[in-house]
Amino acid sequence: MTMNFLSLKEKFDKVKTAAMECLNIENFKESLKSKSSDLVNYIKTHKKNFAIGASVLIIFAGGLSYYESTQGYKVIFNGKEVGVVKNAEDFTKGLGMVQRELSSLYDTNIVFDEDVKYEKTTISKENVLTDATQCANAIYTTKIDLSAQSAVLVIDGQEVVKVASKEEAKEVMAAVVDKYVNLGANEKIVDKPVVKQDYQIIEKVVNLGEVKEFDAAVNYIMQGTDELQEYTVQNGDTSWDIAVNRGIRINELEQANQDKDITNLHSGDVIKLAVPKSYVDVDVTKEAIYNGSIDFGTTYTEDASIYVGKTKLVAAGVAGIKEVTALIKYSNGVEVSREVQKEVVVKEAINQVVAKGTKKLPAVYGTGRFIVPTTGRVSAINKAGSHAGSRAVDIANSIGTAIYAADAGKVVTVSYDSGYGKFIIINHGNGFSTRYAHLSSTGVSVGQTVSQGQRIAGMGSTGSSTGSHLHFEVMLNGTKQVITNYFTSLRVGISVSP
Repeated sequence: MTMNFLSLKEKFDKVKTAAMECLNIENFKESLKSKSSDLVNYIKTHKKNFAIGASVLIIFAGGLSYYESTQGYKVIFNGKEVGVVKNAEDFTKGLGMVQRELSSLYDTNIVFDEDVKYEKTTISKENVLTDATQCANAIYTTKIDLSAQSAVLVIDGQEVVKVASKEEAKEVMAAVVDKYVNLGANEKIVDKPVVKQDYQIIEKVVNLGEVKEFDAAVNYIMQGTDELQEYTVQNGDTSWDIAVNRGIRINELEQANQDKDITNLHSGDVIKLAVPKSYVDVDVTKEAIYNGSIDFGTTYTEDASIYVGKTKLVAAGVAGIKEVTALIKYSNGVEVSREVQKEVVVKEAINQVVAKGTKKLPAVYGTGRFIVPTTGRVSAINKAGSHAGSRAVDIANSIGTAIYAADAGKVVTVSYDSGYGKFIIINHGNGFSTRYAHLSSTGVSVGQTVSQGQRIAGMGSTGSSTGSHLHFEVMLNGTKQVITNYFTSLRVGISVSP
């Protein structure tokens, strides 16, 4: 009996082994039917062992049912296990659902990495994905790096900007050119605009985050960056301060703000802190028709009631108008050259009329044109105190150096002051007067008339002084004037003389 049982078990093991060697379930089923028939015939010839054999067959048949219902595939998506499916087709359908939903959401053809591996495994209730919807939900739980089919603008071999499509890339380049052309009133393009760089559009799959919207792509190409940094001018700011505090050259600040006078900024003005660096250079020639101004001239008359050297406006001039036709070349919107083709006078200019004085000057009447009152080296112009705002000049030399009247006039003050020391004031008429301070000696008296260039004193170091020098001021109606308005060549360190 033992021998018969072992023979039956060996026969069962052979059937099972044969089944497991089958790579295909359907083949396994057919093989199983054949082996089972052999097994039944064997049982019929060994009736004593039927009960045992029957129970093994039942177990084996039940094993077939269990095998068919619990075998499936473990799904590994982009290196991450996401679940188990009965059929691989369910996961493929789930991928399609995700791709369609994301493409609809972003309004472009979305793609993403789809590295999918299937490994045979036993299904458990906990991790089974029963349909395509559950597979799609499992995919969403992973970190998907979204990509899209896009168009890339390649400029001089460099990938510059990525947009949704080839058509949009063409429109972006057209918009860049249009912005640089910027036709105004009475302008027309003479030659087709030229983009100096080589550029092409290629299609490729890129990360979705790299794809720019239309306006952003246009600005990026024209500026070389997504956004130009700006600054709002505060009270007390100067263009020099703004540039130095941010490591910018003053000429770069000027170039970045060509629409503004950066030497005359006001609180609240918004200026750019960087020069746009376009990826392209667009050259265009335009024909422009515009009105130009014709300068008026001057017609002089003589007037005996006016002192020599003085003039008086008799009649104001009026500028004329001309219509100008010109060819203007631009590069990235900046004028490069202008060639006038034609000018037509629309309105003639009318000359101004100016009367020149012929009346002789009195001895004490100043010309209003001053000479340097001494010889020496300019040691100070603008400093705290009486010089504040460049309203005086110090000219240094040895004690006793001659001081001369800067213009003809009448001496109105010869005095001493703790600050100025010995000083003289001369009235030159027309509201002008001059002061000469820190003198070592004086050679004129109050009420005396002097001529331009006449010696009036000697240089010294009296009053609040650290060395021998002349402190010289020009006053108008009693107010000290900016000295360089009358002596434009004055600079600290230079030598001067009358």
